[in-house]
Amino acid sequence: MDTFSALEDKVRQAAALVRDLRAKNASLEQELPEVRKRNQRLESELPELRTRVQELHKALEAAEKGVGEVSEDARRLATAEQELKGLKKEREEVRVRIARLIEILDGLE
Repeated sequence: MDTFSALEDKVRQAAALVRDLRAKNASLEQELPEVRKRNQRLESELPELRTRVQELHKALEAAEKGVGEVSEDARRLATAEQELKGLKKEREEVRVRIARLIEILDGLE
């Protein structure tokens, strides 16, 4: 294979890569508004969930002092804590995806 043929192959590979990246970018750009909307919704729910967890935690402490057994509040606290952990994880995933989208968009400039 001569040098010119090798160069042609490299150009074809680069062009294919650019096409693939553009297609992926278009797909990610279509997802971006929904991801941002979901992230905004999750961020707006987070303070309420934090408050709810704090209230349940206080109720749990009071129940443990008074009765010494796990109450309904403790179960709700555990459920709320799990829900909060899930929301935090989902929020972080959304942030990572948005960061990747922004990197891709920045790379097009």
